[in-house]
Amino acid sequence: MKIAFVFPPIWTPHSDGSLQIWNREVTTHLSKSCDILIYSGLFEFNPHDTVAGVKYRRFSTRLDNRLIKRYQYIHSALGIKRPLFSTDLWYTAYALKIALDLRKQKCDVVHVYNYPKFAWLIKRLNPRLLVVLNMHGEWLTQIAFTNLHQRLREIDLVLSCSNFITESTAAKFPDIASRCKTVPMGVSPDVFTLADQGSRRDARSPRKLLYVGRISPEKGVHDLLDAFELVNRQFPDASLTIVGPEWIAQREHIVDLSLERSLVNSLAPFYENGYLRKLKQRLSPDAAKRVTFTGLVAHNQVADYYAAADIYINPSLYESFGMSIIEAMAAGVPVVTTRVGAVPELISHGQSGLLVETANPEAIAEAVAYLFTDAKLRASIPCVARDVSRQFSWEAICSTLIRAYQGLLGVEVSEATAACSS
Repeated sequence: MKIAFVFPPIWTPHSDGSLQIWNREVTTHLSKSCDILIYSGLFEFNPHDTVAGVKYRRFSTRLDNRLIKRYQYIHSALGIKRPLFSTDLWYTAYALKIALDLRKQKCDVVHVYNYPKFAWLIKRLNPRLLVVLNMHGEWLTQIAFTNLHQRLREIDLVLSCSNFITESTAAKFPDIASRCKTVPMGVSPDVFTLADQGSRRDARSPRKLLYVGRISPEKGVHDLLDAFELVNRQFPDASLTIVGPEWIAQREHIVDLSLERSLVNSLAPFYENGYLRKLKQRLSPDAAKRVTFTGLVAHNQVADYYAAADIYINPSLYESFGMSIIEAMAAGVPVVTTRVGAVPELISHGQSGLLVETANPEAIAEAVAYLFTDAKLRASIPCVARDVSRQFSWEAICSTLIRAYQGLLGVEVSEATAACSS
């Protein structure tokens, strides 16, 4: 089977964002038995090469970039609120280059990330190709993409990273509901279970809290710091490590689309004069001594931080999935997380973790204190969580993906084909 993946032109596929990790792990696993091709922007790499058995075809986006700067100026001058990426002006030359190149590649399936226009254009110029649109967010139900409903009817399969997104997509577009399926994010369980988590803490150990992810207002890191102030008063030896860069998602892409107006308004001040700066100013002198901001850490080193932690906290106000949550679960770290988006698909309250309400530092602090004082619960949660995390191994993800492709091709799943996911 030959499969082409079409990466968004605005990002390199070789960094450690959640989409990049998913793309890297899935294509590397599939390349063991399938012919894999990835299309991306040119960036700093050679136009055409092979990395870890995966072939790349990279196209320059200079023309698109110049045009988009002009379009953005016009949009701003006219006061147009609609996101530019939802229009047919968005990287059309890039999509056309890929669509035309695919005519020569003889692929079975083309897997397009996040942009329905790209998937539709590829299908229009390659009508015999099976085209899959893979959404890693709620954009299909939130944004008025050009001719979206009609174009989705022409796409062969719409994948989402969680049932939360799949179900909302199917509800909005009932005539394609049978073509909406879930293929979640994944984890490498072996990487995150190297440490002996059972002996992580005893009565003499300092209490260690952890957060891994982007430092951005919708991630609720300000609520985490407020919660830590409360925790630190009760447990003066507690410390908090925040792993990740300040990488602020544009408000109009997540916050303005996904959150209640009261939350949107409460977050507005954090978008001025630097979020990380405001976070550090938010801490009292005593708490500041106990909080570490590591900045960007390579994904292959993050497991060490999980191994050293007693509790993982996800204070996010929005989650389309929650990759760091399943990483913590695989590492055997008890999780305290807000009950948002797809998180309840991952965490069963009181069994595989603790769920709290959003924007509620007091609830986070209470859950942390509960785990610190209940050794039995702190020991039982990791056992259940590890079992849950195995459902999200990359092998399981690839097996689900191959079966979806097989369904499109009308071919029964065989041992030989299943080997693509092993």
